[in-house]
Amino acid sequence: MKHNASHAITQPNQRKKWPWVLLGIFVLLVALGAVLGVAGYKFYKQALQVKDHEMAAVETVKQIKDIKNTMDPATLQKVIKPMQQHTSAARTIAHGSLWKLAAMVPVYGDDIRTVQGMTEVVDDLASKTLPEVSDTLTTVMSSDLSAGDGQINMQPVLDLKNAVNTANTQVQQQYKKMKNLPTPHIGMVKNAYNQALDQFADIADKLNQGNEMLSILPNFLGQDGQRTYLVLAATTSESRSSGGLGGSLGSMTTNNGSFQMGDFYPNTEFEGENSEVYTESDKALFPFSFDIRDQEADPDFNNVAKNIATIWQRSSHSTNVDGVMAIDPVFIQELVKLNGNVQIPNGPLLTGDNTAQFLLNDIYKDVYTAYQDEYFQYVASNVMDATFKDLSIKKLVSIAKLISPMADGRHVSFVSFHEDENKAFSDMGLTNGIPSDEEKPEFGMYFNQLNASKMDWYLHRSTQITRTSCNQDGSQTYHVTVTLENALPYEDYVNGPTYILGGGDLRGHIVDKMLLYAPAGGSISNLTVGGTAQIDDPQQGDLNGNGMIYTVANIAYGQNATFDFDVTTSPKAKEDLKLDQTPMGWTNTGVSYDTKACQLQH
Repeated sequence: MKHNASHAITQPNQRKKWPWVLLGIFVLLVALGAVLGVAGYKFYKQALQVKDHEMAAVETVKQIKDIKNTMDPATLQKVIKPMQQHTSAARTIAHGSLWKLAAMVPVYGDDIRTVQGMTEVVDDLASKTLPEVSDTLTTVMSSDLSAGDGQINMQPVLDLKNAVNTANTQVQQQYKKMKNLPTPHIGMVKNAYNQALDQFADIADKLNQGNEMLSILPNFLGQDGQRTYLVLAATTSESRSSGGLGGSLGSMTTNNGSFQMGDFYPNTEFEGENSEVYTESDKALFPFSFDIRDQEADPDFNNVAKNIATIWQRSSHSTNVDGVMAIDPVFIQELVKLNGNVQIPNGPLLTGDNTAQFLLNDIYKDVYTAYQDEYFQYVASNVMDATFKDLSIKKLVSIAKLISPMADGRHVSFVSFHEDENKAFSDMGLTNGIPSDEEKPEFGMYFNQLNASKMDWYLHRSTQITRTSCNQDGSQTYHVTVTLENALPYEDYVNGPTYILGGGDLRGHIVDKMLLYAPAGGSISNLTVGGTAQIDDPQQGDLNGNGMIYTVANIAYGQNATFDFDVTTSPKAKEDLKLDQTPMGWTNTGVSYDTKACQLQH
């Protein structure tokens, strides 16, 4: 009886809720495919049609995710017409009378309005933005940027800059509109929305990168007067945190579109260990001379650039300096691939496949030490010169395409001493500082060869980053396993020259000072070491005011070293953890990620 009485008391409230619950279930079943009456069946069929059209449009859009294709009129023309057919059909269906009625339903009307908004955004992209971009690019891309004698025709550059800026403005507005649509409740709609948003975000990001590059290009090319940039050629076979040992330093100038590559000079022509740029902090951590060879020991390339400019201006080659670039043989190899093979006089033919191998290892076996710097200078100068000769819009876009992954891997870095322009270079990832962004977490792992050798060519690094928890305060914790292997082949160990292998008791040893930087606002904990190599006890340290952990791994022939530790991000983190590290002699970073333990909450 008590049970029945209790039931009788609660029953009126249940009756009040039932109509809304039934209506919610009805809409949900319609979305999932239930046939509930003529209107429900018609809506269900239309929903499937919209889904099919939008998915077809998304598949079409995938062709222009690449920045090179985004600015290729031929690719755009192939994409636009079929995309317009699908997006227009989807938009028409989703704005019919039945959909307008469904959009007024409480709660699940959000899903309808989201689908309607998606069709509007994607159709505007297909019917307005992309045709305008295509028409402009068709004209601009056929223009010849080269005016001969190292002179660049600036007008097509300005036209392209304006066209891409207009397109970027529209795309960013469309992306913002899509992001601000109501949050879907139905799983099927939510999944479709998230997929479309990810695709659109990728396009918006790539186009924004292209827009940033083009916005600063006229000034970079000396539109408002001569610019002088220094170029440091470094070898990653003898690692330094930001890249490698600096072998030579040269300059290039631009002036109203004209480009001239200057000479490269060996490190012996610049001041050495008494340089004032060699700080007390540097001396405490590294046993280096800190002439131009060692400047990249600092993992913050902003500091490196300032120091290199100072050293240059104290030399007999002194000029005004507008910026500093550092390049390594992997980046040079990509430029060779772009520009064409380089024949070294009385030397090998360098291609897009063998350049890095030659400059990082073979040269020390096959070329007398006295001539090695000349080879480096010849290759670097010719490749950089060829990059700006016979320049076309298509080639310019190809350069832009390779810059991002090369900068991410620290194979190329650039700092402009013009603050507004440097922000754009920073947004493109070229300035390569230490971890500093709490919302985009990364930890730093940097290496400095202490054995006077070129043994880092044989250092194979692999890093596994596994998310273990998403914490209540918004931070994430990851477990990291780093493996360092001395992969020196037996034949090289037996026959290799001392210049490569080092001498005495350290012959064939990789002796790297390793620096670990925690993410901004985060931490590194539970660090343990293992493997067969000799590893110093990790210590807390400081370099130029920034805290980190350091150790030295002495890895003999055939040995390995392992490091295990946990990394926790800032509570402000909005993205997955990434690794910033000293580059190796190839494009593969050796990093793998596993984030399936939990879902990052934005």
